[in-house]
Amino acid sequence: MFQPREIIYGYVTGLGFRNSKNKYLISLYRNDDFEIFACFTTSQHYYGVSEDQVKHGAIFKDGEYHSYVFEKGVIIGKNPETGADFSFPDRTTVTFDYGIRQGFIGDFADGIQNAKVVCILNKEEFGNLLYAMYKSPNMNQRYKPLLERSLDALYNE
Repeated sequence: MFQPREIIYGYVTGLGFRNSKNKYLISLYRNDDFEIFACFTTSQHYYGVSEDQVKHGAIFKDGEYHSYVFEKGVIIGKNPETGADFSFPDRTTVTFDYGIRQGFIGDFADGIQNAKVVCILNKEEFGNLLYAMYKSPNMNQRYKPLLERSLDALYNE
């Protein structure tokens, strides 16, 4: 668990969130020391642009990468347990300035109860998400090397 490309669903009780609730997490990077880099998603309307500009994929604001949207019903990968296609049940957003977490596997495991891998993102979708995050001015610069490593690993596998 917590391998790159995995979407994990569980009851989040820690990891810096005020309220405990069920959430999706996308694992972006994991090294040999079990250090994890991941992002949480939200179904809140945090696109950063007007509703008519929202579509599946990277969202641009003022010509720059701003966020990433997974539209409801768009197949983005497979459930590893069943092999069934996976899509989010609601429009789901990754914001590049919120919900980004880095830490060790134990911290993540302790902060998410009943965690279960519900999807392995397809390679193209994962690459698009990583690239949008990497190019976004909203992404904290300290995460850029992790995004580079994850992009390198994805395209050199």
